[in-house]
Amino acid sequence: MEENVPVRKTRIEKIHNTVSEVILYWNRPRPGEYVAYKEIVLFSIGWAAMRLATNFGIGFGVNNELTSQTLGMTHIEQLVLSNIVSVLGYFYIPLNAWIVDNFRIKEGKYRKYIKLAMPSMVITLVALWLPYQKIDSVNHYLMIAVLFIVGQLQSFIQNWLVTGVTNMIHVITPNTNERTRIMAISSIIYNMGPTIRSVYLPWMVNVVGGKNNNEAKYTMKYYRATFTPLTLLAPLTLLSYYSTKERLVIPKSRMSSISFPNAMRAVAGNKIFWIKSLDGWNDFLENARGDLWGWMVYRANIMSSTAYGIMNTICWNATLWAMLLSPAFIKKFGKKNIKIFKNIIQIFIVITIGTAYKSPFVVPLLFITNWIERFIDCGEVIDKSIDSDMRDNQQYLIGERIDGAYGFIGSYVGAIIGFGTQFFNPWIEKKMGHDGSDYSVLNVYQNYAKYGNKYKNPDNVLYDLMDIKIIISVFGAIVDVIPWFFYDITETGQKAMVRVNRIRAIIEDRAAQMRDEGIYIEGCEAIALAKKYYGVSPVVLPKEQLISARHLPTATENEKNIRAAAIIKAKEAIKDAQTHNEECEIAGFVCRELGRFSTEFGIKELELCRLIVSGGSQHFYKLANKVYSLAIKLPEGKTREEKMWRKQEIHNARSIFKSAKLIPKHYPDGFEECDPREYEDAHNLPSDTRSERRLRKKAMRTANKKMNIYGQITYPFLAAKRTTQLYEGYQDIYSVTLEYDEVKAKIKSREDEEKLKYEALAQLQKTDKESRIAEKRIKRGKK
Repeated sequence: MEENVPVRKTRIEKIHNTVSEVILYWNRPRPGEYVAYKEIVLFSIGWAAMRLATNFGIGFGVNNELTSQTLGMTHIEQLVLSNIVSVLGYFYIPLNAWIVDNFRIKEGKYRKYIKLAMPSMVITLVALWLPYQKIDSVNHYLMIAVLFIVGQLQSFIQNWLVTGVTNMIHVITPNTNERTRIMAISSIIYNMGPTIRSVYLPWMVNVVGGKNNNEAKYTMKYYRATFTPLTLLAPLTLLSYYSTKERLVIPKSRMSSISFPNAMRAVAGNKIFWIKSLDGWNDFLENARGDLWGWMVYRANIMSSTAYGIMNTICWNATLWAMLLSPAFIKKFGKKNIKIFKNIIQIFIVITIGTAYKSPFVVPLLFITNWIERFIDCGEVIDKSIDSDMRDNQQYLIGERIDGAYGFIGSYVGAIIGFGTQFFNPWIEKKMGHDGSDYSVLNVYQNYAKYGNKYKNPDNVLYDLMDIKIIISVFGAIVDVIPWFFYDITETGQKAMVRVNRIRAIIEDRAAQMRDEGIYIEGCEAIALAKKYYGVSPVVLPKEQLISARHLPTATENEKNIRAAAIIKAKEAIKDAQTHNEECEIAGFVCRELGRFSTEFGIKELELCRLIVSGGSQHFYKLANKVYSLAIKLPEGKTREEKMWRKQEIHNARSIFKSAKLIPKHYPDGFEECDPREYEDAHNLPSDTRSERRLRKKAMRTANKKMNIYGQITYPFLAAKRTTQLYEGYQDIYSVTLEYDEVKAKIKSREDEEKLKYEALAQLQKTDKESRIAEKRIKRGKK
């Protein structure tokens, strides 16, 4: 019996298994997932290149290293331009948000913007090499105007590029666990960018300026020598375009266009959005201390730039462990608990920094505190995961996928808050003796020399200023904890919402006689799992089994193997029990959705939607008064969802009055139906020649415009029609899954065919390689 005991896996075996898994699923995703490792790695490399290539930017903020400390703009000039930028944002941010949510193109919602990598590189190189100081010698305000115009153009292009790359993580897979895993893997790779930067930038100070670090840091020579090579990495960003695919759970037949006011209204009611935004808007308090370590290096000369770069890199690498552990921590503790814990620890870190920076041991203490701060900073994974969950939750609540409006409201409200708070730090600095006109008051020493006499600067205000800023940062860190106590999306709840979205999608597509095979399979499986687990009681986790296994003897090697096998078996039993309980909870959630029209609210909502649909797309607007009177009489609703749906139905009823005004404007010759296949047909037009590509592009634009207008006008009708279709689908839910086996077999047949082609190609390449090796051996033998 003892001979059959499995041997514990060594670390080498675990590494070997991991490598084998990566090789096995390099070109195809793991079972039940969507994204292959090749796509993850290439996407991440492109992301890392983007982070390096977009390092340089022309910003207008107090103490900005380029415009203030290098080119001599004062605090007043910075604040004036910063406010102008904010005002301009009020005009183009709504347009950007509308484009993201409504601009249809086969490349996807975000992927298309990654193609801006090359224009971004060109405008950044222009921004770097313009002769600002020569222009300044002619006229200081002319230089400011050039900085402003070039900076805004560069910022506009760069922002779209960054939007495209960073938001791909939200749409690359609808599976939240896979998304978290991809975030963890990607963050390790793309954070190589900041890691390289944290060594490279301080090192370049010494390369450009030699021993006089302070002067070299704030010269255009340093900026051009440092950022030109980084900017030239931009073409590598295109790996994130050519290697990826968007995978949104959206009905293939969906053609409604959500108006900008509707998107704003929906986002404004999303509690998770406000929780996350409050955390960010509070940064003016928590980050009041700024880059204290950097100021101590370049203003107090506590260490060389090169040493600072090495130590700062080690601190940044501490983030690696947070990224690696994030998926496991999220699964075990949940995002809410992690955010609360992280923000509480942040309070003590800021207090420690405040007591460390004037200590004789300032260098090791700042190193340790910054390392800990980076170690607990798992925001790269968790914050992006929260963003994705927030969007899934919004789609579940209102039936529409919204992305752009989040950025709009965040930017708008953030700009209003920023307008008031941007004067706070300059006011503090001015009170402490630094008004931005003379940065020498921040230097601790006069004519600092590494060896020899060091003369203190009698006008120095750095330490007094930092004392006040640390106190403000502690207060900000305390405030940051509070919003996260109201976060209420669990990991299981998120999975349940995605499954409901899949079921809704296949019902809507079925009614339109269109189908996305992947979403259909997932929707059918969600229905089958709900049927299997609904009404089943959860089980108690067998934790005692694990405790007993851990107490087994370990005197001999065989006993160690027996113990290891028992622990593995106990952990598998706990995992199976957790999966069972999770499926029971999800089944309850899904079945509540399937029975939503049997409640008092559901019955009345269905009655309202049937009234709208009875008018047809040609005449529904004629029922506006009757629909509105029925909408305001809807029951208040007992659940969060019903309360949200009631608000939505009342708003849709009001929108019918607007539809009545828009029809004569856009359809003066009579209302025309719109077929969602028109865009598909336009996209499938030939594109071999330049003229064909031009015609195809024009046809796609025409179809897209027609669908947007039709969707905007008929939005209340289409929304009501979707609700009635859901009712009909839910009433006969299991007939929806009748084609599951047929579609599954078709997909498997296609996958098997592709696998055979891949294996044949691999065998051909192997044979060719062996043949060439044999030929070389024969040639060497003849010699």
